[in-house]
Amino acid sequence: MFISSEFLAINYGVDDQIARFFVDREPPADNLYWKGKLLYLRPAPGYLFIPLIVDLLYKLGIDRQQLLSEKFVATMEQVGHISALEETGQISDKEAITKCAELVKDTCRNNDWFNSLVNYLNYEKSNFFSSLSPSFKALQRGDMFLFSVCTLEFRDELQEQISEQWNALISTLLLLDDAEDIEADKETGDANAFLESGLNAEGLCKIKKLVSHNLEKISVLNPAMALQLNKQYNEYIEKPGLLSVKK
Repeated sequence: MFISSEFLAINYGVDDQIARFFVDREPPADNLYWKGKLLYLRPAPGYLFIPLIVDLLYKLGIDRQQLLSEKFVATMEQVGHISALEETGQISDKEAITKCAELVKDTCRNNDWFNSLVNYLNYEKSNFFSSLSPSFKALQRGDMFLFSVCTLEFRDELQEQISEQWNALISTLLLLDDAEDIEADKETGDANAFLESGLNAEGLCKIKKLVSHNLEKISVLNPAMALQLNKQYNEYIEKPGLLSVKK
């Protein structure tokens, strides 16, 4: 399915200029995250995340020129490559953290964000990242992308709001991905928040509350995006047999 700028604007409320930028962008070469992909955007959470989070950051007040700069976008793409190396078992999680930290060391514009993130990822010190992180470990697997934010200039008081919006969006998208992959992840043992929840009434209620909280946060900046994500989540959660799948 081709993702058009009109699709992003109408369905997710994405700013027109941001939508056009990513629709027109070519997949980066020699990047495992985009390996074999002919288009930059695909109808999959891991790819839609990019224009959606950029739109939320823009609506938080971060300069659009910064967000569409080669420095920021290319950094996000390289973090995607490193994350794919980790996901495929080619490097460890510790090696991934080290590679991401090395990637941004010369372009970092926010040392406080960088240091807090490294401490959080290495379990060294509790901070706003740990307090805002989703409780399901499976929903923390997109944390590496937070390194890309180091290349942006923004007011210190925005740090928690950025982390809050980031976690709200990525954890919701990962839940959509996990809902579709329950059977496959059960076989492979890959991280999946639904399997982590136990797929019982208590666990699914916890997930429902998380999604509700996430969408409430997103709707403050982009109501259309929140509505679309809620629609997608409801479509997945109402599929027959979801409660019958066991670990």
